[in-house]
Amino acid sequence: MHYLTVLLGSLLSMLGIQESPGQTSVTRISGDEQLLSRTTVSSGVARFQCLQSDSGKCVYHVYRESCRSGQDKAVCERQALADFSLLVGRTRDMDGLPAGFGQQVLLRR
Repeated sequence: MHYLTVLLGSLLSMLGIQESPGQTSVTRISGDEQLLSRTTVSSGVARFQCLQSDSGKCVYHVYRESCRSGQDKAVCERQALADFSLLVGRTRDMDGLPAGFGQQVLLRR
């Protein structure tokens, strides 16, 4: 599968088809249960993709985290921005998320 991905990526690149510049995050859980998710942020739009999940869906918790120094340690707070789930093979685009948003991807909730 890895070779097929590299081959297709190379072919599309030679044809001039490229993803716009951005940031990509891949979450992989392996063990008794497996999950594979990809999030790409480009031009202010975040694209969440549930690629594989033994439960049949990926559960997303999107948040903004802010930290400040306390007396002896940093104190951080998370503000929830969105909670949603995607079935395997589905994609969801979101715009308007703050730069540097965080995410947590789970097998189920």
